[in-house]
Amino acid sequence: MIRIKYSIILKMKKQNNILQEGSVNNMQVRKTLVLSMQTLKKEVIDMAELTLDNIKKAFHAFQEADQVAARDTLKLDDAVDTAEESIAKHALQVIWREQPVASDLRLVTGILKMITDIERIGDHACDVAYMTTNINAKPNSHVLSLATKLMNNLVAMYKMTIEALELNNEALAQKVIEEDEQINQVYKEALSKITDMIKKDQIEAEEAVYSLMILKYLEKIGDHATNIAEWIIFTLTGIHKKTELY
Repeated sequence: MIRIKYSIILKMKKQNNILQEGSVNNMQVRKTLVLSMQTLKKEVIDMAELTLDNIKKAFHAFQEADQVAARDTLKLDDAVDTAEESIAKHALQVIWREQPVASDLRLVTGILKMITDIERIGDHACDVAYMTTNINAKPNSHVLSLATKLMNNLVAMYKMTIEALELNNEALAQKVIEEDEQINQVYKEALSKITDMIKKDQIEAEEAVYSLMILKYLEKIGDHATNIAEWIIFTLTGIHKKTELY
């Protein structure tokens, strides 16, 4: 009887050791996943800040009709494309190696969506720069005033988007979405004003075309910032555009 009890005790100890080892392994896996997610998120934030910087440089080139600065800005897009490819690869590695679930899986999925919009924002910064390479004189003062107003609103909106991602702030992301209406309104005002200037021969046709294109690219950046905000909300709630995905 004593031997039987001793055997049972040994078996229980062995099982307990296995459970403890499993618990330690699970903790290590979780720690690795948390670190991977933090790194991945930091890479996305860095990519977004890179595109924000490119937008500012492109617009400054437009303000000054600086074709050299505009061409230099065009060269910066390679870094954005490289960042997108690197983040996508990293995200897929996290899914494959660490098999995230629930909120972690939502974050990885959301990141894969966000970087597409961030890359498009980088493209539109290049679009602004490219249009500027065709401009030989500083913009019409009225056009510049309208464009600067749109740009200031846009920069504030995009900064808010990046902050919402960094802080996991759903309310801030929702505010970004609401701000897009203001961006659209400013764009419509600018469009109406320039159209009126064309009718009154207050602006050269070529300048009007380039200016309208630049304003449109800026407005599109606002749309992509809105998309990013919607994916931020998805990573936090599992809801995207009123549809539960996960």
